[in-house]
Amino acid sequence: MNLPEPVDSMLLCYCTNLTIGELRQACRAGQWPLPDKERTGKLCTGCLGDLLYCLRRFSAESPS
Repeated sequence: MNLPEPVDSMLLCYCTNLTIGELRQACRAGQWPLPDKERTGKLCTGCLGDLLYCLRRFSAESPS
């Protein structure tokens, strides 16, 4: 099943005000987590699941 590409302005996470565009840009630059979004461990379960899905979809590498 092919899912439509998420729109950059779409709010991914209400916990950190993270947008799809911010996440996509960070993944392309290899700079995840973003400097003001390091508290991803504090996300609610729903936001964390969405974040992990998008990180995989945008091919983010795990931090070392």
